[in-house]
Amino acid sequence: MLMNITRISVAAAVLTVATSSVGFASDFEAGYDAFQAGRFERAHELWLPLAQAGDARAQFNIGVLYTEGRGVRRDKTRAIEWWRLAGEQGHARALHNLALLHIGGVRGAQDYDEALTYLTKAAEVGFANSQYTLGKMYHYGLGVTKDFGESARYFTAAAQQGFAKAAYNLGKAYRDGHGVAVDDTRSAAWFRVAAEAGYGKAQRHLARRLAKGRGVERNDVEALMWAIVAATQDVSGASELRETIRLSLTADQVKEAENRARDFRPPAR
Repeated sequence: MLMNITRISVAAAVLTVATSSVGFASDFEAGYDAFQAGRFERAHELWLPLAQAGDARAQFNIGVLYTEGRGVRRDKTRAIEWWRLAGEQGHARALHNLALLHIGGVRGAQDYDEALTYLTKAAEVGFANSQYTLGKMYHYGLGVTKDFGESARYFTAAAQQGFAKAAYNLGKAYRDGHGVAVDDTRSAAWFRVAAEAGYGKAQRHLARRLAKGRGVERNDVEALMWAIVAATQDVSGASELRETIRLSLTADQVKEAENRARDFRPPAR
């Protein structure tokens, strides 16, 4: 189901953008603090006047409260109303969430046309989640004519912002020649971007390439390191790959790979 492409975006961190009122800014931040503390009714109380006055961030977050039933009764219709108001002001997360609701079926029926409208608007302002989702829709022909070129274009835009799943899919595109020329070097490079961001499937792919020297200089120790990291995430095939690579290494090399895997930490998201 396409809804699994990416999750509904929840309340974002307080934005450090200029506002027309210092009081409104402080109320927004107080609402966010209340949200983080689990005081959802207080967050709603603080954000509602801002949302009614046209603050897109507050409108978006009120929508989050309604879709999750936090501090208010869960009401998808009300969430959509607030996200539409925020989306009309170009709020990318609101546009993205509206798209996902239409993909999932707002009232039981999927509406790809409406979803594409919202996703395109969000993608145009650089929202990586929407760029990635559009990439998947063009790749599989969901609501649009299948177009690997458009798919690769959107994956590239999101991957260049560090979006791990987009980088992984771009690695596959260069591997398979989907919308781009087959290029093992670029494929391995994008798998590495996604692997270093913590994406398990990319870690498994990178391990295989390092073990074979495909698109990257062969390095069995690093290959084992990534296979171990992927296996800890229960990625399919990673445990078997780990054991296969381990057989070709000395005890010291295995220890080095294990230490590097233990020390690996993806960057904070």
